[in-house]
Amino acid sequence: MNFSNCRGIIIKNNKLVVMERKKNGRHYYTFPGGHVERNETCEECIVRELMEEFGIGVKPVRLIYGYEYKNSLQAFYVLEWLSGEIHPTNAEEYQPGQNNGEYNPTVIDLNELNDKNLLPEEIKRQLLADIKTYGKTLNRNFCL
Repeated sequence: MNFSNCRGIIIKNNKLVVMERKKNGRHYYTFPGGHVERNETCEECIVRELMEEFGIGVKPVRLIYGYEYKNSLQAFYVLEWLSGEIHPTNAEEYQPGQNNGEYNPTVIDLNELNDKNLLPEEIKRQLLADIKTYGKTLNRNFCL
């Protein structure tokens, strides 16, 4: 599969790592990640994006979901948090004058996840179901 975007699912201390967004009057959360650059694998992309935007080192554990959005295919990986603490970095998202709204790297308590506007909604619902069935490690017997 050719993925154009890669996203990460990191659960640590009963919390999910997310990017809080405020844009065009909307308030929502997204899974961390971004666009795969030329000659880059999805695994390399997700490691780069989490370091650039969250300041944390991660290791892809397994591909768990695929999601089609606006003619692009997004990969969702379970990630292991290796190092660092979440904080805004020097990434372009945090630069003054960005017209893309506000960005805030943060976490959501898993017990509050159902009540949060986490996008994409389909992945949020599947993630909640999989946590209930397989636990927080998401150790399913299959992957994409």
